[in-house]
Amino acid sequence: MSSKRSRKIYKTFRFRLTISFSLAFIILSLLLFAFGYFLLSSSLQANDRTSINLKLKEYTDEYRSGSIDGLKRKVKVDSGSGSLRYFMVRLADSQNKTIVLQQPAEGVNYDFQQLERITPKIQSWIQLKANGEDDVLDIASAQLPDSNLIQIGKGPEEREELLNHFQNNFLEELFVALLLSIAAGAVLSRQALRPLERFTKALGPIIDTGQVKARVPVLRSGDEFEELGVRFNQAFEKIDTLIEGIRASTDNVAHDLRTPMTRLRAVAENALQRDASPEEYREALSDCLEESEQVLRMLNMLMDISEVETGSLQLRIATVNINDLATKITDLYRGVAEDRNISLTFICPPELIVQGDQERLLQMLANLVDNAIKYTAAGGRVEINASAGDNSVLLTVCDSGTGIPPEDVHKIWDRSFRGDQSRAQRGLGLGLSLVKAVVMAHGGTIDVESIQGQGTQFSIHLPAIPVD
Repeated sequence: MSSKRSRKIYKTFRFRLTISFSLAFIILSLLLFAFGYFLLSSSLQANDRTSINLKLKEYTDEYRSGSIDGLKRKVKVDSGSGSLRYFMVRLADSQNKTIVLQQPAEGVNYDFQQLERITPKIQSWIQLKANGEDDVLDIASAQLPDSNLIQIGKGPEEREELLNHFQNNFLEELFVALLLSIAAGAVLSRQALRPLERFTKALGPIIDTGQVKARVPVLRSGDEFEELGVRFNQAFEKIDTLIEGIRASTDNVAHDLRTPMTRLRAVAENALQRDASPEEYREALSDCLEESEQVLRMLNMLMDISEVETGSLQLRIATVNINDLATKITDLYRGVAEDRNISLTFICPPELIVQGDQERLLQMLANLVDNAIKYTAAGGRVEINASAGDNSVLLTVCDSGTGIPPEDVHKIWDRSFRGDQSRAQRGLGLGLSLVKAVVMAHGGTIDVESIQGQGTQFSIHLPAIPVD
């Protein structure tokens, strides 16, 4: 159980963020240590060479003011006081043969006989490497008045002691700092991920209940998490709206399907429950076919809208004459309009043509005319007008009907929208969604203007074909 829990902790983003913070701190500390170590080492080496030069000048002045015996006494006194612990003092004759040699007190082994084989260069540094070790003795030389040579050298032992002390102190402090960095990383990661915890808590009820009413608390911090919270809430609102739209659409489709299916069943039951003549059975079957045709038109319309919205609708593009289109629709609905005492007219120049799918354009215009007749009272009018514009054909369908409430004008294109008045009318309730889908599939645009109680006008712009 504990091993599974530990593996789970290792996989958390908070753990990885804490480790990343600690690793970044360690890397930065090591870089600072390397830089500080380099500066300290360079500074100590420069100080060593300065002390060599000072000691060389001191012994040179002592030799000049006294004699070789005085220099020997000076070296002996300094050696006894410990000031020559890390220094080498060598006095050589004009042939570079050693006269006096004071070795460093440390246990590093140098082959000083090599100095007799090296030609000294005044104002130049000689580096004598230790036997079997990497230590190097820096040596400076000075020519004395009697052609003798004095050399002062110093090894890295003192520097190494200071550098080792610096390194040990750094490692001790790094261990403490590492623990503090892990603690600070845990606190900072928790603080940084707190907005994500709010998102998780907001998503919990949505996953558990399926309701998208929850919202993420947004703190006015001005950072990226505030924007993310706002975007989350906007997404939730959009999803909520879409779900409500789907529910409303399902309710509308169920309502429209139930009505013809109920009539179909009633006709069939009435025919089966009584003895009827063949003509009565034939009439019942005809009514059933009419109702089933109503259901089939609804399903086909839903499929057409989905195909247009997904871009999969296949259009059979051909040259379509708008005048012929309006003539067919007028002839189709003239009887319905006359039965309701509605005037149905069209005005269209004979030369207006567009590129499109004639069947879909007929379907589009039929839906607009059908809606116009449906919501126009007796004695009203429905007009179809077409005219040529700049590289487009303008097709309008206007009526003197009940009009559309202003708050519903922008909603009529949604397949999930049904106004209250449309419930009282027998119809599909999806016509305008299909109209807009067909217009968009042809690269056109559609607009609506309506005054409640006075009428509605739909304006369609379709790309035109120039006529020579």
